[in-house]
Amino acid sequence: MKNFSFKKAVPHLIAIGIFLLVAVIFCKPALESGVVLQQHDTSSWKAMAQQSFEYKKEHGHYPLWSSSMFSGMPAFQIAMEGAWTPLYYLDTIIQLGLPQPFNFFFLACISFYFLCMTLRIKPWAAILGSLAFAYCSYSPIIITAGHVTKMLAMGYAPFLMGACILIFQRKYIMGFALACLFAAFQIGQGHQQVSYYLMFILVFMTIAYGIRFYKENQTAHFLKSAGLMVLAGIIGIGAQAVSLFPTYDYAKESKRGGQLVMNDDARQGSNKVVDGKTVGMSKEYAFQWSYGIGETMSLIFPGVSGHGFHYATRDGETTMFPKVKDKGPVMTYMSETLNFPPQTLDQIAPQMSQSLYWGKQPFTGGPVYVGAIICFLALLGMFFLDNKHKWWIMGATIFGILLSWGHNFGALNNFMFDYFPIYNKFRVPTMALIIPQILLPLLAALTISRLSEKRFSSEILFGEKELVWSSGLAWKKFIKGLMATGIVFAVGLGYYASADFGNENFERTSNFNTLYNAKDPQAMQKLAAFTPEKDNQLYEGWVANFQGAPEAQKMARAVVDAEKKERASLFMTDIIRSFLFILVAALLIGLFLKEKLSALVMLIGITAASSVDLISYASHYMDKNSYEAKDAYEESQFGLSNADKQILADKDPNYRVFNMLGSPFENAMPSYHHKSIGGYHAAKLGIYDDLSSYQLSNNLNIQVLNMLNAKYIIQQQEGKEPIAIPNPDALGNAWLVKGVNFVKGPQEEMKALTDFNARDTAVVEEHYKSLLTKMQPTDSASSIKMTKFDNDQISYESQTSSEQLAVFSEIYYKDWKAYVDGKETPILKVNYVLRALVIPAGKHEIIFKFEPAVYYASRTISSISNWLIILLLLASAGYFIYSNKKSTSKNQ
Repeated sequence: MKNFSFKKAVPHLIAIGIFLLVAVIFCKPALESGVVLQQHDTSSWKAMAQQSFEYKKEHGHYPLWSSSMFSGMPAFQIAMEGAWTPLYYLDTIIQLGLPQPFNFFFLACISFYFLCMTLRIKPWAAILGSLAFAYCSYSPIIITAGHVTKMLAMGYAPFLMGACILIFQRKYIMGFALACLFAAFQIGQGHQQVSYYLMFILVFMTIAYGIRFYKENQTAHFLKSAGLMVLAGIIGIGAQAVSLFPTYDYAKESKRGGQLVMNDDARQGSNKVVDGKTVGMSKEYAFQWSYGIGETMSLIFPGVSGHGFHYATRDGETTMFPKVKDKGPVMTYMSETLNFPPQTLDQIAPQMSQSLYWGKQPFTGGPVYVGAIICFLALLGMFFLDNKHKWWIMGATIFGILLSWGHNFGALNNFMFDYFPIYNKFRVPTMALIIPQILLPLLAALTISRLSEKRFSSEILFGEKELVWSSGLAWKKFIKGLMATGIVFAVGLGYYASADFGNENFERTSNFNTLYNAKDPQAMQKLAAFTPEKDNQLYEGWVANFQGAPEAQKMARAVVDAEKKERASLFMTDIIRSFLFILVAALLIGLFLKEKLSALVMLIGITAASSVDLISYASHYMDKNSYEAKDAYEESQFGLSNADKQILADKDPNYRVFNMLGSPFENAMPSYHHKSIGGYHAAKLGIYDDLSSYQLSNNLNIQVLNMLNAKYIIQQQEGKEPIAIPNPDALGNAWLVKGVNFVKGPQEEMKALTDFNARDTAVVEEHYKSLLTKMQPTDSASSIKMTKFDNDQISYESQTSSEQLAVFSEIYYKDWKAYVDGKETPILKVNYVLRALVIPAGKHEIIFKFEPAVYYASRTISSISNWLIILLLLASAGYFIYSNKKSTSKNQ
C-alpha cells in the first residue's frame, strides 16, 4: 500500500462519481418512495414465476417443473436457483448494491471504464465512451421493456473484453482470474444471444492480436494468451452450467429446435425440413425483427425510420396530434378545412403514435442511436489511429450491422442460420446492434484519447509507422475526417429526398383492406368508429377504400398527408440535430489542433456535448411517465378480475384455465393466478407451440381444450367485464380410452386431432404399437384418479379390469419418468402433446417423477467451477501483493 497514490486515484473516483450522479439524475423518479419502473416483460416474468415463488415459500426450494403456463413446462426455464458461492457478493459489490434501474446504467459505465483503462485510454475519454455505451437509446428501451437479463449481460461484456486484453498484455494471472470471473458473471445473466455476439467481438479482437503478434515473432505468447482465454471461457461456462446445460438440452425440445410444417406451411420458408419439422426455428420467425438497411442510419440519425411508439407517447401525448388538437378537431388539407368527428380524432390519435415508426420491423420501441458525436469520432479514428485496434473494431462493427439486417441481407444471414453452431436458436437479428453499441464508443474513446495526447499514425489509412505528432498532418487528417462525415450526411440527405414517408410495413397493415370496402356506403361511419386495436395502421390505402364516400376520402387523405409530413419533419429535425452536435465537437477539436484550447478543455467539452446528445435522446424512452406507484402498478398487472375471483372460488386446484382475452399464447399474466393453457415464452416447448398454432389459435378445437383439462374459459362479454365460462366437458387429470388411432409421423398426428373424440380415442404414433398389443377398451368398472400433485411428482391410483391405456392431461417431456407400483414403465406420447401409460389389470399406484439428469449434473459442475474461480481470485490477489512488496523492496 506504500505505493498507493491518491492523486492517481482521483480521476477514477471522479469517474465513479459522475457515473453515479448521471444514473441518479436519469432515474430520478425511482427515488420516490413506493414508485416502480413499468416493465412489461418483467411483469410477465413475475406472472410466469409466481407459482415457483409460492412453491419455494412452502418447500424451501424452487420446483423443476411448472404447471402454471402452457399446461406445463420445465420451471428452470422460468425461475431457478444454482449452487450458492461467495461470488454472488462480488456481483452486488460491483454494482454497489444499487437498486434497479440505477444499477443497469452504473454497471454499464463502470464496466466500459474498466475496458478503457486496460487500453490506457485517458480518464475523460473513458468517461465519454462509458456514458455513450450506457445511454445508447437501446439501453433504456430494453430496460423499460423489462429485458433486464439482456441489459445485465451487455453490462458485463466490456469487463470480459478488458480482462482478455490484460491477458494479451502479459498480465496472465490477473487477466485470467478476472476473465474467469467476468465470463461467469456475463454468461450467468442468462442471455445467451448477447454472449454469442460478445464471442464475435472477442474473435475479431483475437484475430487482430494474432496477426500483430505473428508479425512481432510473438507467436508463443499469442498461443498462450488465446489458450488462457479459451480456458477462462470454459471455466465461466462451467460456473453457469446449472443454467446453460439444461437450457441447451431443453432448446432441442423447444420451438427453437424445430417447428412442425404442415402442407405448404409458411413456417417452412427456406428452412431445411426433416421428418415434417424445420431444423431450428423457422427463418420467418427468427428473422422477424430484422433491421432495415437504410434504417441503419439511425446510428447517427435516429429518426430515419421513426422513433417508435415510446418516443411518440412521451409525456402522455403523441408527437403529431397535440399540434392538431391545438386548433380543435380540425385539419387543413389542400386549402380545405375538414371537421373531424371528435370521437374519430380521439381514436386515431393513439394509433398515429404507433405509425411514427415506419421501418422494416413489425414494430419497435425505438431505434438504436449510438450518438452523432460518437459516430463522428469513430470516423476520425479511422484516420488518426494506428492499426492496432481500429481495423478489428470497425470490422466487428460492420459484421454486427450485417447480422442485424437479418432477412434483408440473406446472403450472410441465411448461411449463418443454416451452418453456424446454435445460431438457428436465436431470433431478433436487430439485437446484433449491441456490437456497434459497444465498439463505436470504444473507437471514439480511443480516438479522442490519442488525439489529446498528440499521438497518432503517420499514415492516412494503412501502415504501421511510429506514432508521431505534426500539426500540419493532424489538420489534414482532421479535414479528411470531416469530408468522410460530410459523405455520411450527403447519404442521409439523399435518403431523405428519395424516401416515401407513406410506405408501410406489410405485416403491420395486411388487415386493412379487409376492414374497409370501397363500395361500402357506410364508409364514413366506419371511419368514425375506427378501432386502433383492429386497424393496425393508417396509410395510403385509406384513400382508395373510400371511393364511395368523398368526405371520408378527404379525411383519410388529410390524415395520411399529415402523417407523411410529420415523419419527414422528424427525420430532417434529427439530421439538423446531429449536424449541430457534430459541429460543436468539430469546433472543439479544431481549436485544440490550432492550439487555442487545452486537451483537458477539449475532452471535457466533447464529453459533455456527447452526453447531452445521448442522454437527452435516451430520456424519450425512460422518463417520469415510465414510472408508476407500486401498488397501483401491481394491481393493474396482477389484480384479480371478477372472472379470476369466480375461478378461484373453485376449491379443486387441479384444473386449467384458457384465457381468450387478446392473444392467449402471447400473454403470461393469467399464469399469476391460474394453471394456464396459454402464456408467453420465447422458447416454449416445440410440440406445444405446434399444437397452439394448428389447433388453438385460428380454429379453436374444443376437443383439444377438453384434453388439456380446460375447466374454465375466460371470454369477453360485449359491453361487460370478462366472464369465466365453465367447461363441463373438460376431461380432468387422467382418463382411460376405448381405442387408439395409430398414425405415421407428426404431421398425421396433428391432422388426426382435428376430428377426434378425446375422451374415447388416443392418437398414437405407430412406433408405440408394440407396447399396445394387449390393450383392451376401457369399461365402466375401470377408473383412474389423481391422488397428489406436487409439481415434480404426481401420483395417481388406478383400478382396471384389464390392461388399458391411460391418458394423462400432462405435457410430455423426455425427463419425466413413470413408475407403476415402483417399477419404471415406458411413457407414450399421445395426442401430440400428452403422456400415456399402459396400465396393467388390477389396482395400482402410479407415480410420475420429473428427473432431469442434466440439471443435477450441471449443478455439481457449477459449484466446482465457482469455487475454482474464488481460488483463482485469491491466488491473483496474493500474487499482486507479493509482486508489489518485492518491487517496493528493490526500490528501497
